[in-house]
Amino acid sequence: MTAVTDVRHVAMSAVVTISALSFPLVERADRLGVLDGRSAFVVAPTATGKSHIGHEAIRRALRGGGGDELHAYLVPYRALAREIYDGFLRMLDGSHVRARLLTGDHRDPLRPDQADLVVATYESFAALVRSQPVRPGIVVADEVHLLADEQRGPLVEGLLAQLLTDHGARGLLALSAVVDNADELAEWLGVPVVRGTVADRPVGLQLGDRVVDDLDDAVLNLLRDCPDQALVFCSSRPGAERTAALLADRLGLPARTMPALEEESDPVLDLLPRGVAYHHAGLPGPVRQHVERLYRDGTIRVIACTPTLAAGVNLPSGAVVVRDVFRREAVRGRYRPVLLPTGEVLNMLGRAGRPGQVTGGRATVLVERAHVAEVGNLLTAIRAGRGGRVDSRLTARFESLMRFVLAVVVARGETTRDDIVGTFRRTLAHHSDPAEVSFDRTLRDDLMEDLRAYERARRDGVHMVDHQLTAEGVDAVVDSKGRQYDVRLRITGCRCDCPAGSRYYREQVCKHQALVVHELLFGEHVDAESRARALYLCGHVFGGVLDIGTRLAEALHLLVRWELVEQIPGGWRATGLGEVASASGFDLLLVHQVAERLRHTGSADHREIARWAVADLYADAKQRDRWTTAIERWLAEENLREGGLPTRYRGDFEQGVDRLAQVCRLYEQAARRLGREQLAAAARDAAGAVCYGVAPELVPLMALNFPQLRRARARYLHDRGVRDLTGLANADPAALADPRRVPLAYLTDWVDRARQLHAARAVAVADRDEHPAEFDELVARFRVDPAAL
Repeated sequence: MTAVTDVRHVAMSAVVTISALSFPLVERADRLGVLDGRSAFVVAPTATGKSHIGHEAIRRALRGGGGDELHAYLVPYRALAREIYDGFLRMLDGSHVRARLLTGDHRDPLRPDQADLVVATYESFAALVRSQPVRPGIVVADEVHLLADEQRGPLVEGLLAQLLTDHGARGLLALSAVVDNADELAEWLGVPVVRGTVADRPVGLQLGDRVVDDLDDAVLNLLRDCPDQALVFCSSRPGAERTAALLADRLGLPARTMPALEEESDPVLDLLPRGVAYHHAGLPGPVRQHVERLYRDGTIRVIACTPTLAAGVNLPSGAVVVRDVFRREAVRGRYRPVLLPTGEVLNMLGRAGRPGQVTGGRATVLVERAHVAEVGNLLTAIRAGRGGRVDSRLTARFESLMRFVLAVVVARGETTRDDIVGTFRRTLAHHSDPAEVSFDRTLRDDLMEDLRAYERARRDGVHMVDHQLTAEGVDAVVDSKGRQYDVRLRITGCRCDCPAGSRYYREQVCKHQALVVHELLFGEHVDAESRARALYLCGHVFGGVLDIGTRLAEALHLLVRWELVEQIPGGWRATGLGEVASASGFDLLLVHQVAERLRHTGSADHREIARWAVADLYADAKQRDRWTTAIERWLAEENLREGGLPTRYRGDFEQGVDRLAQVCRLYEQAARRLGREQLAAAARDAAGAVCYGVAPELVPLMALNFPQLRRARARYLHDRGVRDLTGLANADPAALADPRRVPLAYLTDWVDRARQLHAARAVAVADRDEHPAEFDELVARFRVDPAAL
């Protein structure tokens, strides 16, 4: 194959760029037919060309056509999806390919199923294939070792199992860091393994470790001798901030003038002129992106960051220092150091020497002398370039299994028990433990044989006095020989305040807990909602002792009870609410609570629905109170930067606001499925208001997402009669400008953008019914919230 020396924009008929062909791993994959659509499991260290294999496989599939197939490139994180999507836009410039970005953001296209290619997070693509009759073509599943993640792994596993069925993807290309059980995973996927090693890196990487007495001194010594840009990985956000301040003070880098960042403030901006920054998810979005831009163009030398940067953003680096191999995790309210997984450390080290960005790399792991004995296995694995095992997490949580069953029902339409079992047999969980799935045992028989304390409770005359539902679960009171004890059933566990429930016996089930579980599930005088809630919670707490058949059967039973699934002759099918729940990223208990509130509410405005969203999302009373106050001020368009945030970091507030807006959208979708159109309209207003921190009347302007068009300026325009896109397109910039509030240059730019968008909208809306993809093309081209249109 002939290499091309330099290609900025690759047309559909072009060959692979020289950067791709310079990877030995890509060449091997090409010889095996992987780039031409053959399914495979590519296991290799960072920077050996795995992503090039995925890009080229997609490019060739698009070049070859495929009719109504939808090709997909799946990643774990939004920031990485945006970066890959932009890369595809450059690659496909000049072609007629419709590419869409799908990350759960409010600017996502309305009909991504009409595209040729989607770059998506796993959650968003799973929601798409459940909600639309999509025919997947080539699907690239990047960072597939995410399977081992307890929270997100089950969704990835369920999605892959669905893609592996008879009506799944035409080709599946799974990409992973080096893992110990690659052959086992490939056998599950039914594909060959393509292996890579550090020798496959086209850019050399010097990998080392140092045992040191002082971590800060070691970091300084390494960076003083390093002429390249560097990333320093720290265990926490405060640690990254402290390390950046130390480096700024003691590295002595030349001072430089930095471009201003209008209307943004953060202590990191004071460090930038000294060539140093910190980076973590708590930074405001514009500040975080500003730091990334300055690092990419070489303006700043060093970033102290948290491990999330290693997975979510691709930054050029000549050197990497892993300062902390431990992170602090809260265990029962106390913090303890936890050793980082090998794969995570390898991912950080692999950020050094990125091909096409730098010419070489050095990566160093630092270990304090006092902890050498604890990290011996980690260092051995790193020196060998080997990650850990990837095991299924699908059956670890009842919620995950319920969502799996719901996804099968939604995807298949009318579903039988055999369909559910058949799809389960395609999961990694069943591949690892291929036990027969039997439905012979009842829940009572299966559960109570492991709750032997119940018989003791009966002999001792223990009885349940009362119980009530709470935001977190079910609380009950029992009487035991004249003494009363509180039993709390939660997703996180079952607790009793009796002496046996003290810290010495927390892993045991006392007789009071056993009695409450039995009475809630099987007692004669328990209402249906409490029984359903108890089943959901017990599925989490005691699911590990139940047979898989029992868990699948009870998952179906509860889905029917919560009206997410309905029984039909010979099987089941999803309800409209079930389709919403399946596409939602929220737990099914929250979806159920949303539906119950909608069913029993007469009317509500956007503020009340925003308060509901806070109550639904935050079970902790203190957090709930802080966020309720903050959101009320936020919707009143107050400035929360000075002491009004409910979180330490503004970036966390932005993420919290985004999550609350998603809950409001859940209310909108659920209300529409339940026929509550007035509540759906109020929820739509609430979602926009929460997202942008404005009253609903400003949402059409804020949704344009024009540069520098913030809340105060949108209010200024609105008060002068400019209410939406049409009004802005027809406005006179000179007549509206105010040097102190809205400069003429801003207004001229906004009006020019509005006129372009308004003209394009007229064409898209005219063809919307006949050609729905045209409207999404408009959203993708201008990157606006559809609410603006």
